[in-house]
Amino acid sequence: MHPLVASEWKYYLAWVRLRQHDAYLLWMERAESEALWPDATGRVPSFDNLEQLIKLTEAIGVRLEPQPPELTNFDLVLTWLANPAKQVPVKACLDAWNLFDDLASGAGAAFIGRRRGPVRNRVYDKLYDGSGLWQISPTEARQARQARHWRQEERRTLHRVLRQGFRLWQKYVYPVSNAAA
Repeated sequence: MHPLVASEWKYYLAWVRLRQHDAYLLWMERAESEALWPDATGRVPSFDNLEQLIKLTEAIGVRLEPQPPELTNFDLVLTWLANPAKQVPVKACLDAWNLFDDLASGAGAAFIGRRRGPVRNRVYDKLYDGSGLWQISPTEARQARQARHWRQEERRTLHRVLRQGFRLWQKYVYPVSNAAA
């Protein structure tokens, strides 16, 4: 049995869109951590369709939780990275950042998005705030709108974190062909 397959983990479907191509991965969570499921080589398989992912879960003996996946749209992030002077797509960037962090956890890789610091923390908080995930009062909402202005150092930090996340993706995520499934 794979070392990350254990009863304390819950398994979910992760859905990503990259270069107009949808793929599915196995995402795991437990009380203290989250990760994308790596194979025995430490790399993360991605699948073109759900049937392939279900075959993986059967092969490793885990059950998918019955929760519909949310799309992580890397295409929106890549569009912004190509022209970072445009408005930051906060929800897409937050989703990508979080999935890159989970990839790094599964693969055992270093991710600069984890290194806390004043600018990094401010950038992550802006993403989280701008995504609409926090329930805030009208006064807090007014203050948040005023704080949404992105300074150059914040944009550079976000750009650097996301670029490194895509490098991790290229290194650790691989497509499983239909023939291999």
